[in-house]
Amino acid sequence: MNLGTWILAAAALLPRLTPSPRLEEARLASLVSDVIAADYGGDRAALDRLDAILGRLSEGPLSEYRDYWRGFARWRRAMNGFNETPWPPDLSDDLEKAVARFRGALERRPDWVEARLAMVGCWGSLGYIARDDAEKKKAVLAELIPALRWLEANGRDNPRALWIIGGMQMAAPPPYGGDPGKAAATLRQGLALSWREAASQSSRPSWAPAWGGPENLMNLAYLYAHLATPDRAAALAYADGALTAVPRWHYVRDILLPQIEALPAAASGP
Repeated sequence: MNLGTWILAAAALLPRLTPSPRLEEARLASLVSDVIAADYGGDRAALDRLDAILGRLSEGPLSEYRDYWRGFARWRRAMNGFNETPWPPDLSDDLEKAVARFRGALERRPDWVEARLAMVGCWGSLGYIARDDAEKKKAVLAELIPALRWLEANGRDNPRALWIIGGMQMAAPPPYGGDPGKAAATLRQGLALSWREAASQSSRPSWAPAWGGPENLMNLAYLYAHLATPDRAAALAYADGALTAVPRWHYVRDILLPQIEALPAAASGP
C-alpha cells in the first residue's frame, strides 16, 4: 500500500466531522441577514445563490428555518421579478419552488403560521400570473382559498400574516372581499403588532422571521397612492416610514416613491 492510499484508508476510519450547533446557528443567522438584504436590494441573482447555499446546511434542529429561508429567497426573487419589464420568464418556477420549500418546513413544524402565510403569498402571486388561464387559476384558487381562510382564523396576532391578509383585501375585486378601508385597517393593525414584536426582539433568535413592519408601511403607501382619489400626503408618509426602516429598499425608493411624488395633492382616504 503506498502512502497516499494508506492516508485515504486511515481517513475513512475517522469519525465524520459535523459542524457544532453554535457554528450552524451563526451560519444560518448570517445567511438570513444576506437573504433579507438581497430581497430589499432587489438582487435576484443573490437570492438564487443564497437558496442554494442554504440548501447545503446540514440537517438538524434548525432545518425548518433553513427550509423557510430557502422558500423566502425564492418567493422574494419572484416578487422582485414583478418589478421588471418585461417580467422574467421564471417567476412561476420561483414561486412553485418556494411553496415546495415552505412545505418542507411544515413537515418538520406542522401548522407553523410563518410558513403557511408565505405559501398564501406565493399562491396569490401564482394566481395573478395565471389570471388569463382558467384551468391554472382554478388550481391555484383550490390551494389559496382554504389556506387564506386558515390564516384569517389563526394569524391575526402576526404582523406578517396581516400584511398578507391586508394585501389580499387590497387587491381583490369588491365581490371577493376587496375593500380599501378594510385593507388599511388590517395593515395598520399589522404595523402596530410589528412595533410590539420589535420591542421584544431581544428574546427572539436572529433566524426567526421578524420582517413585516416595513412591509405593512409599504402596502399602506401603495394603497393610499392607488385609491380612486389618491391621498398623496398619506402615501408619502408611509413610504417615508418604510424607507426610514429600510433606507436601501429598491422597490420603495426607486419605483414606488417616484410614483407617489408624481401624484397631485388630494383629499384624505380611508
